[in-house]
Amino acid sequence: MLCLDLASGRASESASSGSLGITSEISNGINSCILRWLGYIITARYELQNKIAMNMNTLTDFLQESQCQFRIYDLGRKVAKISNSDFKKIEHNDLPYPYPIQQHAFIAITFWQVGKQQEHFIWFLRMPLDEQGFLKITAQSSFIKMVVEAMGKDLTAEIGKELQESLASNPFIFKPNAEKLAIFNASINAAFIRPASSFYPAALNYFSGATNWNEWQELGIQGVADITARLAYDNNQQNLINALPHLPQQPLQTLALCLEHQDQISTELATAIAKLADIELQANHQGNAILLLRALASARAVGITKALLEKQFSSELIYNEHWYVGIAGRLWNMLEDETLLNRFFESLANHHASLFPQLFTDLVAIPALRDKVLKQLRLSARSPALSEAIGILFSGVNK
Repeated sequence: MLCLDLASGRASESASSGSLGITSEISNGINSCILRWLGYIITARYELQNKIAMNMNTLTDFLQESQCQFRIYDLGRKVAKISNSDFKKIEHNDLPYPYPIQQHAFIAITFWQVGKQQEHFIWFLRMPLDEQGFLKITAQSSFIKMVVEAMGKDLTAEIGKELQESLASNPFIFKPNAEKLAIFNASINAAFIRPASSFYPAALNYFSGATNWNEWQELGIQGVADITARLAYDNNQQNLINALPHLPQQPLQTLALCLEHQDQISTELATAIAKLADIELQANHQGNAILLLRALASARAVGITKALLEKQFSSELIYNEHWYVGIAGRLWNMLEDETLLNRFFESLANHHASLFPQLFTDLVAIPALRDKVLKQLRLSARSPALSEAIGILFSGVNK
């Protein structure tokens, strides 16, 4: 049975990501972020304990009471910033969570004490959603209570083994995969005008053509992520345009995975990516063609992305399950076009019917798509395969 991982946009763990290995230095450094936030909270004023326990029901209330400023990111589908104003509406149930994965919100909150922006702390939170996609307020209260209980053990101590174990056992904490961690790290460093990682110079040299294209083995994913998070610097856009035709498979695929989270892709770079996707598909390099389509997931030149997707609908990719999962996991916004949405479901039902229940369930949970997906159920003009897939969906029968 095929296993879907919509957070990574792959149909199974065996799907090749082509990802360069993340170094232990970067991995350990990022892992420490999951723990370091508690060190700051422990130094908060003692009187917050009772006040928070009694009055704080939302995450932003908690942070503001602790005199912190913050930014919110989604880490479920893509690494994407959520405005503070929107998140406050989300946590008060005035808005559903926009990017659900399996009835959960995967959130990164980076925060800092007012006047000390240089030092940031991070929460990686996996918060449950109800059937309509709203954040469960009781889960927020439970998380806050757990933090307060941890603080109460020793409000002035350094992070010790007991507190680390307490944090690790918190059911709302999750650890993103290496790719997401590298991309998130690169994104927040660029957003707060902080230096890139120590792996950036080597990546810059490689993608600028200063080294041999086959000498990519020493590159780390963190350096590639830094390049894509800094497209407006060091001539990186043009360097990537020049590099694309020359890249071996692994650095090409890693670059594509990092680009799919970036909205600063220029029209010229988007055009170059789409052109290479066509070339790769003609060469029957389906994995590359899929990842290059995904690379445009956040690009503002939506006309280029849509044109490429429409071309791929007329290709052999309609027989590739990873293509469907990639579209649902990364390019769901393209399916706001009801013609493309219908085409997606028709193709899915005719060529990969076993995926239909899972992808239908995933897409109908996305607030921007819910009404349009449900409308597909009422269409009278549909193929026998789509009618059968819908019937199975409602009967709960597994093929």
